[in-house]
Amino acid sequence: MAKALCDYIVGPGEDYTTLGECRRFKELDIVSFDLVVERPQRPVYDIRSVESLTVCFSRSQSMPFAVLIARPDFPDTPHQNLMPEGLPACICIDDRPWQDVRGFYTAAELLGRLSAWFEKACQGELHGVGQTFDPLFMPENSTQIILKNDFCEAARQNNSLFIWSIDQDCRYIFIGGSRPSTVKGNDVELTVLHYAVQPQQMKRMKRAPRDLRQLSDFLLQGGVDFSQSLQESINNWVRERQGVIDRKSIICFLVTVPQIDPATNGIGATETVAFVTSSSMGDIGEKMGLLHRNTSGEAKEFKFVGSIGANLSMDGVNDIPVSMSFVHKEFDAIGAAYLSGEPEADERRILMIGAGSAGSAISEILVRQGLFKWTIVDDDMLLPHNVVRHTLNNQSVGRSKAIELSSNLAEVRADIDARIIVDNVLTPTDRTALNQQIDDADLIFDVSASVPVSRWASDLPNTARRLCAFFTPNGKSAILMIEDEARTSKLRDLEAIYLREILQNPSFANHLGPVDRMQYSGACRALTNRIPMASIQILSGLIANGIASGVRSPEATVKIWTMTEDEIRTTVVSDTTTTTKVAGWTVVISTSLKKELQQRRSTALPSETGGVLMGMFDCDLRRIDVVGTLPPPSDSVGTQITFTRGVFRLKADIEAAAARTGNQIRYIGEWHSHPVGRSSHPSSTDIAQIKQLQNAMSLDGLPAVSLILAENDMSILVRGTGKSAGG
Repeated sequence: MAKALCDYIVGPGEDYTTLGECRRFKELDIVSFDLVVERPQRPVYDIRSVESLTVCFSRSQSMPFAVLIARPDFPDTPHQNLMPEGLPACICIDDRPWQDVRGFYTAAELLGRLSAWFEKACQGELHGVGQTFDPLFMPENSTQIILKNDFCEAARQNNSLFIWSIDQDCRYIFIGGSRPSTVKGNDVELTVLHYAVQPQQMKRMKRAPRDLRQLSDFLLQGGVDFSQSLQESINNWVRERQGVIDRKSIICFLVTVPQIDPATNGIGATETVAFVTSSSMGDIGEKMGLLHRNTSGEAKEFKFVGSIGANLSMDGVNDIPVSMSFVHKEFDAIGAAYLSGEPEADERRILMIGAGSAGSAISEILVRQGLFKWTIVDDDMLLPHNVVRHTLNNQSVGRSKAIELSSNLAEVRADIDARIIVDNVLTPTDRTALNQQIDDADLIFDVSASVPVSRWASDLPNTARRLCAFFTPNGKSAILMIEDEARTSKLRDLEAIYLREILQNPSFANHLGPVDRMQYSGACRALTNRIPMASIQILSGLIANGIASGVRSPEATVKIWTMTEDEIRTTVVSDTTTTTKVAGWTVVISTSLKKELQQRRSTALPSETGGVLMGMFDCDLRRIDVVGTLPPPSDSVGTQITFTRGVFRLKADIEAAAARTGNQIRYIGEWHSHPVGRSSHPSSTDIAQIKQLQNAMSLDGLPAVSLILAENDMSILVRGTGKSAGG
């Protein structure tokens, strides 16, 4: 790469570059040259018309190249690496991972990016959206600092900070407001000291301190009395922690500093940077004149002793090197949302009913995307056959799905504030505890794959928005229903809209079709569907994505995803329902069904027409959902004043329609039209027919429904008692 750059400078790039020298230093190939910069009359930064640059290449190409600028007065701009004091400025012209681009990086691209960097610097356009103001720094050691979620609050309140590592080499150091009980000590003495610089006192960090004296000087400029604070920490160490001689020591100085724009000096967000030293508190105290090394041969457990009448001095600590380390924040909702492309973290509490295969996969995806605080309700235990498509593993077999899943989710993201109810929502053993969690929820998510549970959730009296998701039994489709924000369309309404789509859309003829099942134990009802985990993961991802976008919209959602070998088809169902009170019953009918009936009437004019109605009864709630209609049998007869519905293949058509919807709908009654000039008011013939229909439906203990459609109005008749109804 170095040779290619030299060749380009003296060849195609000779009009705007001049080669200075080429040399080798240890494992580096170094190319120095002058670059002609296209600068405006009034550049934002002091960029010269010709800049002298040095590019350093690793001969092994294992490391990215570095672009250095030797002149000491080079301006402070964005996109510079934060270099230690005394080293040249180092600009960043490419933020792509080196391993991804090194195979096709060319000298022409390098010089093109250099020219673009200087052009943007002159225009003040270097700072991009989402990029930090302060210079990027090159880590000087392999230590990485992970700040736990409770670090900021503990630091703000000046509480004790706890530090630990999970490896003997201390490559990863964790710092938080509490130390996990699972973390055991080791033979490394870890110490953390935190300092916060106030924005109004802060100057932009241009060079990284290389020793403790430079760090002290930097903090002093920010109003932090580092030496006094360090003296107190050393005294505490002498009193409380000294006593084990042969221990490796690592001290981490965490400094929280505001981000400052080099062009405007505007203050942005705060960042925490880390400076690490392997010197012990005793070593530092000795250099400061606070301690003496114990050479007396007595009290050997104390390596250092206090110095009586010591004069505090920072002059000696320039022998204590410090190096910068990367600092990471623990994975939390804000970071998860940002990394996932979500507009923001969603702190609402979602109560999820069902911790099975769908619930486990969908919830983990949503947790990883920074969505929701979680309450999980399920009374089931994990069995061996569940593991094939559950996110839990064999270690959880025989244990509560709700408890184990909650633990798993908390390990992904500690701030989910998990709550657990091991109970059945339909027959709870502790109704008070369940009701309390329901009242606390902002969203209620049914993923139990149980129609009674979905309807129970729909009927709950609180204001929380409801969601329901499930897979079809064959594992080929996923369905998501989300109520609108105002709850004008409830889950029951959306269920009827979904079933209507399945009934009338030709592409869903086998939507709830044949299922491949097997017995997982000796019991005759111990059956499970044979569905691969790959299907569960794909469909769960689609549902999770639908939830993430759906709960941000105030509108209701009904989505159906269908997988084939070649594609995934998405069907969005848009419909509304209207409710009518009839003879003590609530009759619900969709807008699209009304339009279909009107179309059938218009097509048949001047004759009357009609047919059977398919739908659902809930005799306990005295509710009737009119889902759809079937075409009139071929032997039906319609005249200008009468309609007689035929019977040819009618039974088979009704059974097929019921099977197509998983037997969720059934025959509920009849409909017919009135001719032009007639209202929908029932005639004496209509009254006689509803009485006949009532007698037939009473055999099943159900009421009869008759719908009469005229040009401008519609009448609905309900007759019969039903299981617990009158009318």
